[in-house]
Amino acid sequence: MAEETKKTPQTPEEIAREAQAQAMKAALEQAQALYGNVPGFEGTDLMKMHEKLMQDSAEMFPGVAEAQAYQAKMMAESAQDPEAIMETYSKNIEFAGNMMQQAMNAGFMPEGLPDFSDGFDVYAGWEITRKGDNSLTPEQNKLLAYGAPLFLYNDDNVDSLESTAGTDTLKEMLEEWWEVTDRKSALETISWLLNEGQHAGADPALAEIRQRGIEAITEEEKADEDSKIGDAFTIAEFVMGVNETTEADLPETVLAWDLVRAVNMARWAFICGYINEDEMWEAIRTTAGIAKESFSSWEEYGNSFAVGRGIWRGETDDYETADEVVGALLNKEDSPWKAIEW
Repeated sequence: MAEETKKTPQTPEEIAREAQAQAMKAALEQAQALYGNVPGFEGTDLMKMHEKLMQDSAEMFPGVAEAQAYQAKMMAESAQDPEAIMETYSKNIEFAGNMMQQAMNAGFMPEGLPDFSDGFDVYAGWEITRKGDNSLTPEQNKLLAYGAPLFLYNDDNVDSLESTAGTDTLKEMLEEWWEVTDRKSALETISWLLNEGQHAGADPALAEIRQRGIEAITEEEKADEDSKIGDAFTIAEFVMGVNETTEADLPETVLAWDLVRAVNMARWAFICGYINEDEMWEAIRTTAGIAKESFSSWEEYGNSFAVGRGIWRGETDDYETADEVVGALLNKEDSPWKAIEW
């Protein structure tokens, strides 16, 4: 017991230093696991690096001593104030991130690692790009925002009608996936998306799950190929499990999945020369009007899109990817959904 007591920090200052050490160790180990293939990093002895950083930090980096004193004070208070425990934890995480960035700047760690002081960007894989030529009016940019999820999927600029895919590639895609080859088939497909689309079959299936409860859906119903209830069940069960929600939190409609596609179908048909620009904007305005009547926010619109994409093929991976795209549009500062009010 004496040996155990000796190893356990006792004073507030010792407790604070130990908390910092643990936070730093955790951050370094996470970086090692994620970025072990960065040249110069894979062979690093994390504990030696940590000890060296902790030893030199007070002298090398302004503000570290103050941070340590602050955390010692917070730890002393935390015995009486539970909220102080959470504040101290947050400070430790921030401290570890700042230490890693300062260590890179000081030459202790190789360049090329991300700035951990702001945490990990869970949407880093989805980049929002802009052409920046101001060729579209504010109204036109807002109209295109209703199709933004597929802009991210295809690496298209969110402020441009252009596509990263060539015209020939788009024509092949429209013919193979949509049987769209001319003006008539393009306008018919847009009309189908707005009036029927995926939501015509998925919405009744979601309604069954919301009303009866997911546990009440039978194996026979899930196996019915003439119904979307099997695909809806798969996605609903997954969404509820991941988000820790209930049937009541499921969207009432997956209409947004069809509306996002309608915006892009109009854009692609215009690029391919199947419809003219006036027809394209008219179709997109109609789509935006339906969206405004059916949803109350970008969040609601995005959730409908993500669940709809999942039910489309009954694949949870499709939902997860769509949910990441929606998260990027809702949270990234350069997103049109952040700049444009619903």
